[in-house]
Amino acid sequence: MLPMIKLGGLVARTLTKPLARVVKTRAKVHPLLRAVCTRLGQQQHRVTMQLHMGFRGISSYTIKPVSPDEAVDQGADLIGELLIFAVALGVASLEYSRAAASARAKEAKQKEQQQREERAVELRFASLESHVAWLEDRLVALTSALESERGETLEQLQAQQTRREAARGEETRRETAGRGRGRPAATERDGQRSLSVAQLWTSTQDAVTRLFK
Repeated sequence: MLPMIKLGGLVARTLTKPLARVVKTRAKVHPLLRAVCTRLGQQQHRVTMQLHMGFRGISSYTIKPVSPDEAVDQGADLIGELLIFAVALGVASLEYSRAAASARAKEAKQKEQQQREERAVELRFASLESHVAWLEDRLVALTSALESERGETLEQLQAQQTRREAARGEETRRETAGRGRGRPAATERDGQRSLSVAQLWTSTQDAVTRLFK
């Protein structure tokens, strides 16, 4: 769209110059246009002479009007230049407005994109917070379960220790009662002791395995 605007402005500026020449030609034959050009030409002549004399430092002077034909030419030239300037100014204003609108649209698009990214980050952060909270709850539950299992394991170990002490007391009583029975009794006692030690080792190993499972 913007290149078409520039092309249209170039065409308008190109057509303005022939239009200025047409105005200059018509001013010589059209009464109203001739009167306007004559007045503009005389006014331009006076302003030009005033500026010229002012720059030279001359304060006392008299400005003679130019001839009607010269005034018409100067007025027509002024109208043509004003037309060219007006067209150029209009095209420049249109291009500036178009560029400003494009810049505003681009800025709005960037702002919208930034807002979408910020919302995405906020949603991701909220999801992470929810996941962290779930992990914390899970950790608390696992810790409680582990502590409960450790407590049960300690109770089992204490019960095994109690049974082991009771077995030792029973074994001691059996030794005391069977001291006079000879070697067979001692052999039987050694076998029972080995069996008791094996059972104690097996139960202890099972308890430790359940603790670290």
